Amino acid sequence: MHDNDTTVFEIFPWNRNFETGIEKIDEQHKVLVEILNRLAWHFASSTSELECGHILDELLSYAAYHFRAEEEIWKASIGHEEMVKNHHDGHQLFFVQIQMYRSSDEPDEKIMGELFNYLTRWLAFHILESDRRMALTIKALERGVSLSEAKKEVDGQLSGSVSVMVSALLEIYGKLSASTIQLMREKMARLKAEDELARLQSEKLDAALEMQASDHERQLQFLAYSDPITGLMNRNGIVREIRSVIQQTHLAAESVALVLIDLDNFGNVNARFGEESADRLLGLLGKRWSDALAPGAHLARISGDEFVVLLPDSRKVDTQLNTMRLTAEQSFALNSDSVSMGFTAGVALFPHEGADDADTVLRQAYHALFRAKQEQKGGWLFVDASAQRQSVERQELLADIRTGLAENQFRLAYQPKVCMRSGKVLGAEALIRWDHPVKGKLSPIHFLPALEHHPLIIEIGEWVIEQALRQITVWDSEGLSLDVGVNIAAMHLQQPGFIENMKKILARYPHVAPQRLDLEILETAALGELDNASGIIRSCEGLGVTFSLDDFGTGYSSLSYLKQLPVKTLKIDQGFVRGALSNEDDISILKGIIGLSDAFDRKLVAEGVETREHGELLLSLGCHYAQGYAIARPMKPEKMGAWKDEWKTYPEWSSGEQALQ
Repeated sequence: MHDNDTTVFEIFPWNRNFETGIEKIDEQHKVLVEILNRLAWHFASSTSELECGHILDELLSYAAYHFRAEEEIWKASIGHEEMVKNHHDGHQLFFVQIQMYRSSDEPDEKIMGELFNYLTRWLAFHILESDRRMALTIKALERGVSLSEAKKEVDGQLSGSVSVMVSALLEIYGKLSASTIQLMREKMARLKAEDELARLQSEKLDAALEMQASDHERQLQFLAYSDPITGLMNRNGIVREIRSVIQQTHLAAESVALVLIDLDNFGNVNARFGEESADRLLGLLGKRWSDALAPGAHLARISGDEFVVLLPDSRKVDTQLNTMRLTAEQSFALNSDSVSMGFTAGVALFPHEGADDADTVLRQAYHALFRAKQEQKGGWLFVDASAQRQSVERQELLADIRTGLAENQFRLAYQPKVCMRSGKVLGAEALIRWDHPVKGKLSPIHFLPALEHHPLIIEIGEWVIEQALRQITVWDSEGLSLDVGVNIAAMHLQQPGFIENMKKILARYPHVAPQRLDLEILETAALGELDNASGIIRSCEGLGVTFSLDDFGTGYSSLSYLKQLPVKTLKIDQGFVRGALSNEDDISILKGIIGLSDAFDRKLVAEGVETREHGELLLSLGCHYAQGYAIARPMKPEKMGAWKDEWKTYPEWSSGEQALQ
């Protein structure tokens, strides 16, 4: 092998654009880049997971050292300004993100690909924008400029063409990470063959050996563009074909189709028959599909259980996929047994505006595949202009939410929960609101859907819990004692370390009894991972925290599910309450839910009580606790005390039965 292999092909090439002008910081940046390149090379070399883990630990350790060193420089020159604190928070988020990758249950190959993509983009942004901004600010201060003037000056320097350059570099380095690992592996195989060829040539072999060298060159081509398990093209091979198609100028819009196929439940085949048999199945399937391809089409295997079909005629997508499905469903003989396969696919049509390179077309097919796996497993979905636009809008909204968190644009409103008979206030539910600087006041419906299945929902959830505990402390100091309910997402509840994080947050508020915090989880979220959710809930109850099952009745609860979930309270979905005055079916559902709560000794709170009549109906059915506009709209925390002093239940609610205590 060549002596400087690790510099021949780098996942993160260093150049002078990354220099900040502070020698100590620049030298540390070079070390981070060197470790990242080394980690990528070891992973591409199929080095042991233990060795890669050691190098990643080395990267994290050196990053921690680098962060401390540069923060000391920033503090010494700038002081404890908000920009220094934000810089520190960015460092901490880096470690949180890496931990999320390391604790993921996804396949190692997929996780490492996402990890390298994140590391390259993060390191480029950290150097080009974050650290350069701090370095330029220090240089301005050294010239005697005030801090506010220095900030304006630096903003000007990093805007315009410089900002465009930074964005371009981030995009370039992100694209590098998407394909470099695979290219590294193939490069290494080619380097071995090239070394062998060079040795043969140096010994001046005769014509017979020159023919052998020619065979080596053909083998190099195979290694570079073919998958050794199936003999099909690999990712490099299909990307080369996509690029060739895109370069054609006469193609009609969306006349070509790129189909990304993911085998359903292939992991079960691996577990049942072993890796060797699973690889043999892939080879057999690849041969069947090759024989079933339309004229001019290309087939590739780009990762473990993912295939790509490049169809020159997009009108034949359904016919081609139906043919492939039929061939896959025919039994394969494995180890004296048989198995058949199904698949889910995403289809991207091109060329079209915005799809001018192979990576973009592949990414669009991945988006369609992800949607198909969620909505139509075993089938296929096409990318459309609307889906592409929604994807861009979601990314913009997520970036906006990050900014909102950093700039304290979010706040909590509180809606009281009461006993309708006695008028006693049980507590309040914390509801997040966004004071957007441009769009005005936004309710959760305008931003929470974008956070579904995104790690940012965890940051939002922890912020809400922290703010709710802080508000309880404020109310206590004013003589107002209220418990608070907080909504949390399934992803947040089931993240690794949730229990430890709850312990740390509660420890910061020692004067607030944990029992006063109630975590509200969606019924569908709890049922999705029942055993896991039940274990987490029991652990939290060991800390004193209570749980409610929110929007009860909208999921698929059975008696056994309800018995297993250790929640104290059921919250009736407001849809059933609002419709009950005019819909007999909703009344029947309410009776059933109330009966279940009595049978399992669960407290019951009705949401969506908008009129006195709603309250009267619920009381007649046996539900005494509620929240809704008929009681109070969500309000600012400072108004809660005055509302509680004035609140009295309606005479229609308190009559007819002795008030509950």
